[in-house]
Amino acid sequence: MDGLSRYKEFTMQLLDLIQADGLVPKKVASTNGGEYHCPCPRCGGKDRFIIWDKVNRYLCRRCEKKGDIIQYLRDFHMLSYSAACARVGTEPKLSQLKNIAQRNVFEPKVSEFPSFGWRQSASEFIKRCHQNLFNNSYAVGLFLERGFNPKTMKSCQVGWNPHSLWISRDQWGFSNNEHKKLWLPKGLVLPTFDADTNEPIKLKIRRDEWEETDQFPKYVEIPGGMQTPSRYGKVLDKPIMVVESEFDAILISQVAGDIVTCMALGGASKRPDAEAHALLMRAPLIFFSLDVDSAGAIAYQWWKKVYPHVQLWLPPIGKSPGDAYLAGIDLREWVKDANRNL
Repeated sequence: MDGLSRYKEFTMQLLDLIQADGLVPKKVASTNGGEYHCPCPRCGGKDRFIIWDKVNRYLCRRCEKKGDIIQYLRDFHMLSYSAACARVGTEPKLSQLKNIAQRNVFEPKVSEFPSFGWRQSASEFIKRCHQNLFNNSYAVGLFLERGFNPKTMKSCQVGWNPHSLWISRDQWGFSNNEHKKLWLPKGLVLPTFDADTNEPIKLKIRRDEWEETDQFPKYVEIPGGMQTPSRYGKVLDKPIMVVESEFDAILISQVAGDIVTCMALGGASKRPDAEAHALLMRAPLIFFSLDVDSAGAIAYQWWKKVYPHVQLWLPPIGKSPGDAYLAGIDLREWVKDANRNL
């Protein structure tokens, strides 16, 4: 089954899109095939945002935003009607297109470099967690299970935070936050470094104690970092393989870094910043390998419109390249096949 066929198995579900935006809806009733509550993407709260899964509708009890998946993209992703339709792979209604620009031009944002205080604190935390990793056989085992070898663990400076920490934000360069604490959860530490300076610019932790029923996300991105995709490997003239998770990007880079450069978005709905956009436009090819789910299928509709040289290349089995590896797929051969099948 080819990649496009795998995506066509999925209908575009509002619940999947909301989860891809980092929210964790909880099922509270069976109304309309399943009623879920979570914070509103705009006005916050705890459970004021309601999603009816089977009918793909939502309502915020406070700001009164409501609608279907198209309206959600317009309300919370700030897309035009035609762009929202493109994201979900549906044809826009002619009645709705009146006086609406047909062409959606992508204008990437320039990401700000983290503050000196943030970079300094992040460096110390990464170093400490990297040392913790090799003193903890359980944590090393979690990376080994995902296919990482010791050389990769050391070169990428991944780590292990053995205890959840709540620390003063001013220690990380934040101002006017003296009453707030910065949460560094227990789990696997995944840093991103600047390609030129090798300074940390982004930090994510895969929570060790996460469960499906948890109200907080599995992956926690530490505030203050640079809002840019994580990149692994030198770009040069190689194709760029775009994946969802840092774990997948690091693993592919480990086994096929001489063939492709890997870029992890950190979420299906996230978009490249200005620097990443420039690299993608210069790349000879882009292999699109986000997770095989509704959110990935929605994202692909956007990517194929913005980047004419994108090629869909999904793993033959499993939801992600990491899943395919666990199922016995040789990821290096899979990457080679991407070039062979053009």
